[in-house]
Amino acid sequence: MPSIPFFDSKDCEWADMTVMFAGSPLTKVRGVKYKAAKEKQLLHSAGDEPISIQSGNRTYEGEIKVLKGAIDDMNRAAITAGGDDILDMQFDIVITYKPKGTRPLQTDTLVGVEVKDFQKGWDQGAKNMDVTLPIVFMKLIAQ
Repeated sequence: MPSIPFFDSKDCEWADMTVMFAGSPLTKVRGVKYKAAKEKQLLHSAGDEPISIQSGNRTYEGEIKVLKGAIDDMNRAAITAGGDDILDMQFDIVITYKPKGTRPLQTDTLVGVEVKDFQKGWDQGAKNMDVTLPIVFMKLIAQ
């Protein structure tokens, strides 16, 4: 009977991830989403079937959800650096997925990140304030 190769089906868990913001650990992070996109368009010629796919510019965007204390810390860092708030900063974000089982270490680096806007708000009975920061960045490096 042939042997069945072992595989690790354990997926990455929230506890396996660390986020570094501008070189410092971001411990008040509640969520992170990021994506890379590339413009794609079908090229048509004779007939009604496409003959190729043309591509264009790449874009990178996402969002980081943090606790209010984190946005306050980020705004203070921006003021110290000569800006008015987090909207005046550019920084890198490094997200590391720890190895587990046979899964290797993976690191995604978001290069040249800037926050597009932020909004604070409270609801009655809230135990904490989450602030979602929409971001754009220049490059995604996955290792």
